[in-house]
Amino acid sequence: MKAIKEILTENLINLRKAHKMTQSELGSLVGYSDKAISRWEHGEVLPDIETLEKVANVYNVPLTFLLTEQKDIEKASKKASQNGNKVIITMLSGVTVWFIATIIYIGLIIMDNINYWQIFVLAVPISCIIGIIFSSIWARKGRRKMIFAFLSIMLWSLLAYFFLHLSIFGHWIWMLFLLGIPLQIAIILALNLKHS
Repeated sequence: MKAIKEILTENLINLRKAHKMTQSELGSLVGYSDKAISRWEHGEVLPDIETLEKVANVYNVPLTFLLTEQKDIEKASKKASQNGNKVIITMLSGVTVWFIATIIYIGLIIMDNINYWQIFVLAVPISCIIGIIFSSIWARKGRRKMIFAFLSIMLWSLLAYFFLHLSIFGHWIWMLFLLGIPLQIAIILALNLKHS
């Protein structure tokens, strides 16, 4: 079994090379000189825990990754990069919804002088649907929590959207939000079902 110091120095070298970085580039990202990075990689001195956390964030790996023996750093780096790409794709999809909502809003103002600002309220549940889809496809850890959050936001924003449209029918329309209580309980119960 290798010593922690040896494992750390190997991981520092392998991660930097897997990300095709020079010691200077890494040093500028974590606030140290290339000489300090070289000393870490040669095991002459070891960085403190806060600095190790900065290094882990640069490589998009957990701090424990730096301190445990790794069989294939390139595979782990590629996986971390893919996870980052998944987050970016999900966010771009959400931004697309808001971009389309903005185009519709501006188009209605220009063409018919209609100020339909409620389109932005409707964009919230549509964004949540995208979040649910991508969470179901890609997320492994915390999938239930993400889906719960998206479903809850979608439920209450849809109720708000209908409230805004139906409020012309009278002050009693606020009771529409009472529907949200049993629906929210149903979401909680459904997501706590155990799969066999």
